[in-house]
Amino acid sequence: MFTTPFTTFVEEQIAQAEQKLYTGKSARLDDVAYGKLGFYLALRRVLEGTSTSEDLGLIEAVNDTLQALQLLDGDETFLSGIKQEIAGKGPRQP
Repeated sequence: MFTTPFTTFVEEQIAQAEQKLYTGKSARLDDVAYGKLGFYLALRRVLEGTSTSEDLGLIEAVNDTLQALQLLDGDETFLSGIKQEIAGKGPRQP
């Protein structure tokens, strides 16, 4: 996987969630960390091209939600912005 500010962010989020699970301060915090870890692992696999059908479904659900909230146009995906950054074209401009 290419290293960009975004992929670095994803890796940092994975490491933080893993650390929170390792420290095990509380069951509630473990559940939050586990949820975040699952999302960021799925996103990393999608970016690496090694995603499962479940990973794609999770990312599609997030995308559909962003479109429903009109944070993305109906024909736009949040992954298209990420892939532009990875390709060196820079982030999407508002």
